[in-house]
Amino acid sequence: MKKILLIIPIIIILIILLEIINLNTDKDINIDIQKLGEELANSQIFEDSLSIIDKDIAIKKYSLDNKKINDMIAYEGSGATAEEIVIIKLNNKNDKTEIKEIIKTKIQERKSDFENYLPKEVFKLDNYILESKGNYIILCISNDFNRAKEIIAKYINS
Repeated sequence: MKKILLIIPIIIILIILLEIINLNTDKDINIDIQKLGEELANSQIFEDSLSIIDKDIAIKKYSLDNKKINDMIAYEGSGATAEEIVIIKLNNKNDKTEIKEIIKTKIQERKSDFENYLPKEVFKLDNYILESKGNYIILCISNDFNRAKEIIAKYINS
């Protein structure tokens, strides 16, 4: 009985600490999605020339719920590569998990398409960057995922 009485406060303290850590790791931030998109697109990490696409087209491409999206910017290549950038600002950060799963599913579909069409692009689809912080989700599929990660980190860790 004494052991149980000792363990209960320890468990409560651990739960409180985990909650504090969780709150600090996903704090609200403000990212200039236009600026991040431009920096990624102009960073020389893409084989293809990327062009900005209309927000509504990007939302439809990923089958996203327009009501959950506060703002979004997307770039895509010519279709000869898997390269793209998608930056989403959500209305509610509680929707992040759902939206990230939708994006991951779409990437798997694209991977299946490219396996037969352009197998060298599968490497990019296996090594994509999908980051999230606050109300933001950032996807970057490029030749240089390490450089993409560095650029994105400047925005989400500031």
